[in-house]
Amino acid sequence: MRTPRTLRRGWPAAAGTVLLVGASAWGAGPPASVVTTVHNLSVSGPGEVRSLTETEVCKFCHIPHNALEPEPLWGHALSKVPSYAVPPLRSRGGAAAPQPDGASRLCLSCHDGTVALGEIAGQARPIEMAGAQRLTPGRPGFLGTDLSGSHPISFVISDAGTQDPVPGEDIGLKSAGVIRSDPKVRLDAENKMQCTTCHDAHADRYFQEDRVPRFWVAPTVSEVCLSCHALR
Repeated sequence: MRTPRTLRRGWPAAAGTVLLVGASAWGAGPPASVVTTVHNLSVSGPGEVRSLTETEVCKFCHIPHNALEPEPLWGHALSKVPSYAVPPLRSRGGAAAPQPDGASRLCLSCHDGTVALGEIAGQARPIEMAGAQRLTPGRPGFLGTDLSGSHPISFVISDAGTQDPVPGEDIGLKSAGVIRSDPKVRLDAENKMQCTTCHDAHADRYFQEDRVPRFWVAPTVSEVCLSCHALR
């Protein structure tokens, strides 16, 4: 189990903060609410997948007592996948990225498709859902257990990880010092890149079909990518 410090920069410190999220460091838009997003899996949720009976919005992820992960008061059952297929870290000689941890592990408890969306800690049976009981291939948000075609996650942004530009490549990696000092870069407390670096689970104000992904932390894809990367 991760310590509370691990998740500090990526997730709110208490479940009472999850409903309303203020304007992000990107400085755009009014406060946004998870209630209006597809992460609202209660009966009031706007998406196809939602509960048939449960009215509480926060319950699908957070629990006030006996949390599985302390700092975000995480209450959704965690995946028991022994290992994920992960992409190589080109900046470190092609070594495989580490296994997901911290906030990314929490995201995968729904998005890898191995756990029912309504499977909550302390409940004998999962909450019954309309649309789907769990994410399956072909559904929006399904990532599966093979992450090798995705951006690496859960790796430490460190000086040892940066390298000189590679001839012929059109994008580089900014120095670790520049990345860590940028307030818009949402690393976790261990300077790790997590799902929450690019996505805000509680606000989906920037989504545009085929242009900007769900729960993106900025109005455009490039604004996030160019916080860490440099075009050449």
